[in-house]
Amino acid sequence: MKVLFVCSGNICRSPMAAEYCRRRAAEVGLDGLVVDSAGTLGIEDEPAADDARQVMAEIGVDLSRHRSKGIRPEDLRSTDYTIVMERRHLRYLSQHHPHATDRRLLLRSFEEASDPHPYAPDLKDPIGLPIESFRELVPLVSRCVDHLVAFLQERA
Repeated sequence: MKVLFVCSGNICRSPMAAEYCRRRAAEVGLDGLVVDSAGTLGIEDEPAADDARQVMAEIGVDLSRHRSKGIRPEDLRSTDYTIVMERRHLRYLSQHHPHATDRRLLLRSFEEASDPHPYAPDLKDPIGLPIESFRELVPLVSRCVDHLVAFLQERA
């Protein structure tokens, strides 16, 4: 099973969620889960934002090896679930990749439970904001990913 996390630049939210998801999947024994991330802006080979790296390091998640990439058709062809941060990312995928067979969900649809909620809010982009904005995202991203991992376990 493969999960692709998508945000705009692939330097903050999607790498934060992806790397935390890798850790959680390993902790719960969800072997064989492939986790990746990409961005709608097509930014290539940039490291994760300094503030994203710092706040994730505070919870023991290392983003130092992350390099950004844009969404590629082959990523979507091999993905079971694409988890996006905002509705505009869903619109982008619908417009640019309408024939992909992946299932697309907002990350915050897993905020309350492992059963995705259909009316989830967006996960706002912290880029350009103080580091506290990044810190505020960590428990929210963690909770959503924890529920997502439980959702994936039910389907594995």
